[in-house]
Amino acid sequence: MYELMNKLKENTKIEIQGEPCVVKSKTWYSLEEDETASYIKCNLSNHKCLVIVPDDDLIYLVEDENKPYEIISDDMIKYQDRIYTKVGEGHQFVTKQEFGNEEEIEGRCIFEDYQSDNYLISLGVLPDKENSKADIFGRILNLEDIKII
Repeated sequence: MYELMNKLKENTKIEIQGEPCVVKSKTWYSLEEDETASYIKCNLSNHKCLVIVPDDDLIYLVEDENKPYEIISDDMIKYQDRIYTKVGEGHQFVTKQEFGNEEEIEGRCIFEDYQSDNYLISLGVLPDKENSKADIFGRILNLEDIKII
């Protein structure tokens, strides 16, 4: 996973499950709750975002943002007729912007993550951007789903 992270350079052409795109930004993040945690978010030319969290052996592709959901309980939500269970929460912060447009990166975020099978929803608020919502829907990927082209 770290090998892939290191190969993602500015304008690198990649293919995710057969869909070609170009890496436009790469930002490293950590968590206030565990500053040893390190992960990246790469904005892509197809207006999606690739997230790689090596400590959790997790890769996901953000495909949609700020869609309506229903709160079922403190640790469950419903989205598109699927129940998601809470798997984590935290306070994200940027440790390094490797490349890309600074205004397009998410930055600090207070979030709660929910998962259902191979899908992830993160409900977030951006305190440095007037507490705007940063809710995302992502599809969990395998390392084999991503190719450098």
